[in-house]
Amino acid sequence: MVFIVCLAALLVVAKANNFGYNIALNRPTGSSSVFVNGVPPITANSNLAVDGNFNSDFFGGSCFSSADVATDPNPFWFVDLGARRYVSGLTLTNRGDCCADRLSGLMIEVFEFNPTTSTETPEFCSMVIGGVALGQTVSLSCSPMVTGRYVRIRKPSATAPLTICEVVVSGGNFNNKFNKFPSTNVALNRPARATSQFTFDAANLVASPGLAVDGNFDSQFVTGRSCYSSAIGDTNPTLYIDLGAYYYISSVTVTNRGDCCAERLRNINIETLLKDPYRYLEFPKLCGTITGNVAAGANFTVNCFAPTAARYIKIQKTSMVDSNDLLTLCEVQVTGRFASHSEVTNKSVDNDVSQALAANGIISSVETNDNLSGGNRAVN
Repeated sequence: MVFIVCLAALLVVAKANNFGYNIALNRPTGSSSVFVNGVPPITANSNLAVDGNFNSDFFGGSCFSSADVATDPNPFWFVDLGARRYVSGLTLTNRGDCCADRLSGLMIEVFEFNPTTSTETPEFCSMVIGGVALGQTVSLSCSPMVTGRYVRIRKPSATAPLTICEVVVSGGNFNNKFNKFPSTNVALNRPARATSQFTFDAANLVASPGLAVDGNFDSQFVTGRSCYSSAIGDTNPTLYIDLGAYYYISSVTVTNRGDCCAERLRNINIETLLKDPYRYLEFPKLCGTITGNVAAGANFTVNCFAPTAARYIKIQKTSMVDSNDLLTLCEVQVTGRFASHSEVTNKSVDNDVSQALAANGIISSVETNDNLSGGNRAVN
């Protein structure tokens, strides 16, 4: 009875996080090694992680584990989805009888080809740094959504085996309505500007805005040289990203600094704009907020209150504890899909958009009145 209640709760969590069908259930799997030992004797094969059994008692016979780290210091597990698919996220169920800390230090990646033989650079989905309790399930989002046939979970430079009791992968086929408008990172390598940038002369480092969208997730501020930071003395630090076209924005994911100062990722508003904020006055639309408590080096996804059409992303620190409470972002990913001009000016899609377009001189007030009456006009 307890198991049925827990399973029902898991399904509710998955639905609440907008995860789709489990495309990994009973699919072929592989791993770098398998634990074979114990009292009573047990073989913790890789397929046990996708058998649909959420029993978190390791000796219940439904959990995968790699061999001891002396034998396998860089363990990994993977599942073959059978074909190239969209992968939106996954859930991992931790071991419940002991050793909760083993579900930590993980990288989740997606490959087109078998990761045991492929030389490709995988697409990054998410990571698990730690903090998953005994027997608990953690939900992870690939933001932006990624594509591939193989999902790999690896634990580099491990100090303990990789142990997973169940993996649920969410996603779908290319040809169904779930993927009609697949989300991508529309901020990658786009122009970025900021109210200030931090300069560290001793390390010959300039933490410029473009580092926040360069595709490099290294969270070590000095050695990684891929994090943006505002300057000391900037009392209203703000980063702007120009997406280059109109997109429907559904979420924004930021990567926190990993070497220190994790507490700086707090009191932040993420907003969207239609026009260049350096040239036009416009009231931004709020996507969401970050209040704090984001772990060092972790990703944090803000799901917009409602998908909104925009070209510019604004990330602003709304209050500061002291002059050293800087705006620091090691990577910013924006999830969205292209919005055509007719969609942007369509009242049925977003009435506020056409009004803002008119207010900023993109379309005339006549066109706005037509839109408010249900007409469609393209933006010149």
